[in-house]
Amino acid sequence: MDASYEAALGLHQIEGFLNQEANRREAHRRARDFAWELPGLTTDQRLVIEEAYAHKDVENARRVAQHIADRIGQVEAQYEARHRSFARNTAVAMGVVTLGLIGLCIAVILGTAAGSA
Repeated sequence: MDASYEAALGLHQIEGFLNQEANRREAHRRARDFAWELPGLTTDQRLVIEEAYAHKDVENARRVAQHIADRIGQVEAQYEARHRSFARNTAVAMGVVTLGLIGLCIAVILGTAAGSA
């Protein structure tokens, strides 16, 4: 691997981590806002609710991201299959056209040779 590829990969990983942390903190903020609006709870109860809510939010985000990644893999596989089929059909068509042109050339040459004899 060259240095530019490794640097790009490292930046991508750092970006992913920072994005994940921002999402986690946002989930905790939403959970804290939700828990503090509930009357009659102790601080410990609010913290438990906040943690559970934030955990579920992060878990849902991971599940959605995994679903998107799986779907991308499916679409890529479909595209690759279509591309292979297209390339195969194009190669067959080019072979048929080439054989037809060779046959036509042979017919013209034999026709010209038979006409001059």
